[in-house]
Amino acid sequence: MPHVGGQKYKILNEYQILMNESDENHQINAIEMTRRLKARGIAAERKTVYKDMDTLMEAGIDVVKGAKGYYIASRIFELAELKLLVDAVGASKFISQKKTKELVDKISSMASIDDAAQLQRQVVVPEKRVKGNEKIFYTIDVIYQCLDDNKKMSFKYQDWTLTKELKPRHGGKVYRVSPAFLLRNDENYYLVAYDEDALDIRHYRVDKMISAEELSEERNGIDVINNLNPHEYARQHISMFAGDERTVTIRFEQRLIGVVLDKFGSEIDVRADGDTHLKARISVAVSPQLYGWLTGIGATICFPEEESQKFKEYLEGIIGGM
Repeated sequence: MPHVGGQKYKILNEYQILMNESDENHQINAIEMTRRLKARGIAAERKTVYKDMDTLMEAGIDVVKGAKGYYIASRIFELAELKLLVDAVGASKFISQKKTKELVDKISSMASIDDAAQLQRQVVVPEKRVKGNEKIFYTIDVIYQCLDDNKKMSFKYQDWTLTKELKPRHGGKVYRVSPAFLLRNDENYYLVAYDEDALDIRHYRVDKMISAEELSEERNGIDVINNLNPHEYARQHISMFAGDERTVTIRFEQRLIGVVLDKFGSEIDVRADGDTHLKARISVAVSPQLYGWLTGIGATICFPEEESQKFKEYLEGIIGGM
């Protein structure tokens, strides 16, 4: 909060000082509070500090009078929760290194003095291998604004080139969609939306979207959007790549039951197939990404026959290209 001076804002400054600088091990007495207020250009007396502390307590602020002064006893976030937030920010590939450090500092400011120091000591912010898109926060804001206003949005979509640069797809084509929701998957944010050209649901990586704008037209495809289940959509679309949604049966070793349930949910139908293998019936978008995932765990598609054959052709194509 930027500094604001004068008696009118004295109690707000006192609250800010307590939030930023006090805890059970760093209590601030009335004399010390007057000194800190003076450093902010605000004159104060001990008796007015006492009254202000009583006012904060009456207002429901968890200010405690300890043996050595006043302090904030509880905060919105516990230290463990702040660590989770910091870890999530650090693990997000789409957030740049610079923005990551800024967010970590802001999250740390919500902790007490000792906890903030502990966060800064313990948190390791990994170097990001991919340069984050600083405009992603603006794009996310546009998406949420469109959802609030029930409006369509437009944007350009980028692809990687052989020179390792992001360039607009299809010569700078402007996409016009009706946003449904934002989804986080595999450390990336995706916009799930109704595409008026395809007349179907599509998803787009938010960090690859540029020139996002809210349009004046209201969203269409609302019936389709309302029937979407975000959790089901994420579960069915392996690594968020598009494909034809089919119900298939996969076969895998029994020891991999946890891996399969983690990926597709505990509601899927699973049955024994011999002494060492299981079969599971799943609804999923069939794509090379699904094939790659199945290959990685040594699973196969055994039904329907046409999907089993496509999977075999995929594997043969890889072997033939070696």
